[in-house]
Amino acid sequence: MTDTWPGAPRVTADLRAMRLFTVFSLGLGMLVGGVVQLVLGAGTATGVRAVTLTVATIAAVLVGLATIPLLLRAPDEATPGHLLVLVLLALSGAVWVLAVLPPFAGWGWAFTLAMAGGVLSCLVRGWWRAAVILGSWAAIGLGGLLGVLARPQAAAVAWRAEAGAEAVVISTLALFTLLPLSAVWVQQVVWRLEHARRLASDLAVAKERLRFATDLHDIQGHNLQVIALKSELAERLLPGQPERAGREIAEIRRIAQVALDDTRAVVNDYRTVTVAAEARNAAAVLRSAGIRCTAHIGTPDLPVALGAVFAVAIREAVTNVLRHSRATEATIALVRVAAEYRLTVTNNVAGVPRPDGTGLAGLAQRVAARRGTVETAREDDTFTLTVRIPVPAADTPGSAPQEPTRPPRRRGTRR
Repeated sequence: MTDTWPGAPRVTADLRAMRLFTVFSLGLGMLVGGVVQLVLGAGTATGVRAVTLTVATIAAVLVGLATIPLLLRAPDEATPGHLLVLVLLALSGAVWVLAVLPPFAGWGWAFTLAMAGGVLSCLVRGWWRAAVILGSWAAIGLGGLLGVLARPQAAAVAWRAEAGAEAVVISTLALFTLLPLSAVWVQQVVWRLEHARRLASDLAVAKERLRFATDLHDIQGHNLQVIALKSELAERLLPGQPERAGREIAEIRRIAQVALDDTRAVVNDYRTVTVAAEARNAAAVLRSAGIRCTAHIGTPDLPVALGAVFAVAIREAVTNVLRHSRATEATIALVRVAAEYRLTVTNNVAGVPRPDGTGLAGLAQRVAARRGTVETAREDDTFTLTVRIPVPAADTPGSAPQEPTRPPRRRGTRR
């Protein structure tokens, strides 16, 4: 997915800069460690041993530089068993073993082993990191201790005189073991945060697509159902009542235009539904289908946001009445009862519920976002849909109150 939010270019540039800085710091640490090892080890070994230690140190530094790209991979892609890592461990371990063999060549030859331990700690997970760090320190400490103890008496006296300098070297070795892990760990944390940001962005896109699909279903599902119903009615009326059939066709054209306008409004995200107007339209649609319907909206202070939810509920309920029942009577009532708004839609001659329907499930999700509930009940042949939404804590209406309808005269309802 392409990032389009305003800060994306800056974040991408910062990540690249941080990656380059991490590469630079790791590479510089490898080179400095190798140079310090050669400087401190100069003159401590002679002959073939000195040449072998020098060549192995240079090789270990080069291999260490080659492992840096491995450390910058995603956490799940880098493995501690990579060939370069194994070669680095073998070379640095051989250098330290050769330096420890009597006569002890000094602590300075342990820098490559410290760096190898740091590289390995970057590639393992969890408590293994601590185990690798402690293991590297143990290998350096025990090896150096064995080398010191194997020194002749005169050399031991001279070493005690230089104990302060040796302590500085040992402390530096401990820091060199931690340097790769500290740099790479920060890089991995930033990588995870960036991955989480991208995932959140993808989820936001998916959520918006789902919202758009739900809105489109709510609008077009209802309108297309009405168009299909009126088309069937016009087809039946055309042979014997052409004038009435013409009025139905004109109504179909009007509904199609409304559906087109609603679709454009959804795309532009400025569609605001008036629950009273929705109730009037629903009642008119039901009456045109031969269903006697009464509608009463008794909530003049209903907030606009809640009105949009109740309008969707009315549209879904009317669609279900037309699609899944053979109703002859229906009622729509929205009132405020104590601390909640309550919508009740009833119809007789209810059909068999469809378990695979998505309309009520989508409505339930919308209502749940407002801490409300959707309930259905069937008694004899009467089906009732009840939607309850608590009154907002502030109880402040929206930018415009909902337009109430005049309470209709009550009619007898067959139960």
